[in-house]
Amino acid sequence: MVDDTVRDNVQTTGLRERSLCLSSVVLIFVIINTVVFLALIIYQFPQLGDVERKLLDKRRNIEALRGSCRNNEFSKQITFPQPTDKLQDFNHKYTGLSRKTRQTVSIAAFVQDSVHAQEQVLLQRCSRNTMICIKGQKGELGLRGRKGNTGTTGTKGRAGYKGDDGVGGTPGEKGKQGIIGEKGVLGPRNMNGVKGNTGVAGTKGVAAGKTGRKGETGIDSVRGFSGEKGQTGPKGRQGSKGVKGVKGDLGLAGEKGVNGTTGDIGSSRNETTCECIDKPIFHENNTSMRVHYGDNITLDCSTTTRPEATITWTKTDSNGCFANFSKTSGYKIDLDTIQPVDVGTYRCVAGNVVGNSAKTITLTTSDNSDVISCDFESGFCDWSQSKSDDTDFHRSRGHRRTPTFDHTPGKGGKGYYVNIDSTSMTTGQIGRLESFFVPTKERHCLTFWYYIDGASSAVLRVKTRSCSMDETTLLNLRRSGTGWMQARVNIPMDVHGRKIVFEAERGNSTSDVAIDDVSFHNKECSPADKKPEILNKNQTIIARKGERVVLLCNATGIPFPNITWVKESACSGFGRNVQPLVISNVTQNEAGTYKCIATNHLGRDETHIKLVVNETHTCTFDTTKELCDWQNVAAVDQRDWMRQRGTTPSSNTGPSSDHSLGSNAGYYMYLESSTPTNVNDTAVLQYKTLPTGQPFCLKFWYHMYGSTMGSLRVLAKDCVTKSRRELWKMTGDKGNAWKEACLTVEQHGHDYYLQFEAMRGSGYHSDIGIDDIVVRTGSCFCRQLVNIHCDFAKDMCEGQGFAAQYTSEYVLRWIRKSGTTPSVDTGPDSDHTTGSGYYIFVETSGGTSDTKGSFQSPELPIGQEACLNFWYSMYGADMGALDVIVEPMGGSDFNIFHESGDHGNRWLEAKLTIPKQTHPYKIDFQATRGASFHGDVSLDDISIKDGPCS
Repeated sequence: MVDDTVRDNVQTTGLRERSLCLSSVVLIFVIINTVVFLALIIYQFPQLGDVERKLLDKRRNIEALRGSCRNNEFSKQITFPQPTDKLQDFNHKYTGLSRKTRQTVSIAAFVQDSVHAQEQVLLQRCSRNTMICIKGQKGELGLRGRKGNTGTTGTKGRAGYKGDDGVGGTPGEKGKQGIIGEKGVLGPRNMNGVKGNTGVAGTKGVAAGKTGRKGETGIDSVRGFSGEKGQTGPKGRQGSKGVKGVKGDLGLAGEKGVNGTTGDIGSSRNETTCECIDKPIFHENNTSMRVHYGDNITLDCSTTTRPEATITWTKTDSNGCFANFSKTSGYKIDLDTIQPVDVGTYRCVAGNVVGNSAKTITLTTSDNSDVISCDFESGFCDWSQSKSDDTDFHRSRGHRRTPTFDHTPGKGGKGYYVNIDSTSMTTGQIGRLESFFVPTKERHCLTFWYYIDGASSAVLRVKTRSCSMDETTLLNLRRSGTGWMQARVNIPMDVHGRKIVFEAERGNSTSDVAIDDVSFHNKECSPADKKPEILNKNQTIIARKGERVVLLCNATGIPFPNITWVKESACSGFGRNVQPLVISNVTQNEAGTYKCIATNHLGRDETHIKLVVNETHTCTFDTTKELCDWQNVAAVDQRDWMRQRGTTPSSNTGPSSDHSLGSNAGYYMYLESSTPTNVNDTAVLQYKTLPTGQPFCLKFWYHMYGSTMGSLRVLAKDCVTKSRRELWKMTGDKGNAWKEACLTVEQHGHDYYLQFEAMRGSGYHSDIGIDDIVVRTGSCFCRQLVNIHCDFAKDMCEGQGFAAQYTSEYVLRWIRKSGTTPSVDTGPDSDHTTGSGYYIFVETSGGTSDTKGSFQSPELPIGQEACLNFWYSMYGADMGALDVIVEPMGGSDFNIFHESGDHGNRWLEAKLTIPKQTHPYKIDFQATRGASFHGDVSLDDISIKDGPCS
């Protein structure tokens, strides 16, 4: 028993010593590992910071490379799978590196390699013409597969040996944690290990001992069978808790379960693949195609490389509606109904992530580029009927249609035109004729001829359509008169081209709208047709004799008008189709008024241009036997004017010398009145033609001496109608002296001749002479001496040119009288001059109310004022009126004096200033009868003098 007790104590002591040894070894191992771990952590801190900085730099480089890729204008981006696709996840894990025990050198190398790999992939991706390998696009997720069968459960491993209990501590204070017990010996496989000895109890401390450190996990192993239970040792003091034994090895893994059935294939999602790519390569290189207008064609830009390219189409010359936009589309473009604007070069650009490739397709044609011009003689040319109207245009040749003839030159009106048939239409319906789209990058002019019946309210519109299908109205035509009318209009410029549309709208009656001879020119239209307009209207051109004169008719009009010059006043027909009208060495004969007529198809305009030729023509008849520009006129008179010097053959008549020299050396012209000349025989001396519409001054000297003197007249003879107008007249004996005459001549109507007409008196003492004739352009400014006085002492002053008129208009007679008038209580008792002399009065006995009597003065000169002074008596209970009227020759009469009613039995004075006149004139004294014979009007002491009245 004692031996057993001793043996047990010895055994217990040995076990305790062995446990202490194992605990010391474990403690030393733990301390060493802890020191090494701390040293490694301290060593890793600088490397981790360096890795973090490098990783930050790599991130920045990667972002720059990605930005560069976006700026390379690739039309499609490919996502590259690479080791760094989950770099963010890795970075997240990286933040916990300081808490890991694995080697950081290999981690840093892995991070750097991963970043470098991503950088290289991006560099390759942004380098053109580089073949790289990329993962294909990830397909869509497949349907979830059915779950596989559960695998067989693996055999559970055996439990490891239990470690020895720690030695009990001394009661009292809690002892320090005891040393972890040694790990139990691994028992045989599939057998229970022997139970370890119970650790020696430690001395109980004052307080409970601290909990011992947890033992290391035991080595994983297959769980063995439980060992036999060891003997119970003496209970020791409670010691520190022993170190936990090492965890046993894990048991063997169970066999793999049977694979589940494969899931259904996912919808349209490719598995990740890797294939080589390149920039696009076209099936065909640059090509050229010959087309015809109206064809339907396809442009092909197919490529062969991967990945799929994006195609961008453009048209290099901007013509055509296709060029209205550059568009990204498929590999093929369909062009339906080729138009002139479609001809040109098309460019397609195929691009992918590697690069771009370009190809051109050129369309050419041998068709005539002018698809607008058409005379419709052989069809509609390239014009087509619209699908958005009410009726079609038809080709017609007139006959029963309007118009009844075409416009095309050379067809004699029997050619073709196009029109709408209004008989099958209602008011407001339209027909449209459309052209191809034509290039309009430059200004073009559309010209055509049209016919519209103006009474029908029909309308013809000219429109253009753009590629966006917007329409613009350029012309609204509503009538063409009774025939074809031309129209022209500029087509707006458009880089993509325009389509031209004729739109005819039926009016309110059956009337066709027709079009013919359409033309299209690559230039701006001349302005629209315009009626002629003459700008320099009613001009007066003044020239000198012998000068070169240019008459210009400054006319405008579209088309430019034809200019015709006529001189309507000419004695014979005058017409010139020239511009300008040039007259060389001009004389008075060419002077006058010319009419300029400008005409085109829209109408005419005209104006008058007066040509004044300043010329002074003087004829003295002295230096030559010629009569200057004066000549005798045959067949209109009975005698001729004769050139003479010295005295005439008959005595007591005619001049004794000429006026120019006043001697026998000078010559003059005269009418010989001796036998065989008869009473009233005339001789006419005629001057060359003078133009109408402008004044001429005629001055001459005349000699009228003889007891049976006849008369001398100056006449203007119309060279067309042959009618004559008296301009000046002198009658009776004027004494043996040369007298001057001065008058302004101005004729209206046609050009005219100046004539001197001498008429023989009752006997041969009537030789009439003329000399020193001057014809000068312009009015006369000569001042003739006017000093006329008539007191009726000898006669009624007929010798001074006064005369009473007796006509159907003037029935009252003026009577010369001395003393009282025959009727009582009317008229003066005596004359005014001496009280015993003569006066004149109007006898109103036997007359009727408002009848008149006229007493005229001689002709008075133009251009100077005159003073009229006279005395009048108006006595009588039924006195009428007295008027004094100025009567210009060629002008309008006007009244300068009027009195009426009884003024008493007395003489009254009147003084009147007669203003300057532009025509020779006479003064007419007109008396009007009152209600009865008590209305005798009397005149006396009439005087007319130069200048105004004082």
